[in-house]
Amino acid sequence: MADLGISHTHVNQYGSVGTRKPLTTRHRLQTALHGAIFTAAFLFVVGMVCGVVG
Repeated sequence: MADLGISHTHVNQYGSVGTRKPLTTRHRLQTALHGAIFTAAFLFVVGMVCGVVG
């Protein structure tokens, strides 16, 4: 950080630490949906490889 001319006392004002907003319900639902889609796709590929699907 010293090379950029930013002292450590001013780093936090740029949003690196401590300014995280609490997760909204929409964000939680979106994360759960993405996790479910990823898991389903992974299980489908495993099923294809093992010969269970197709």
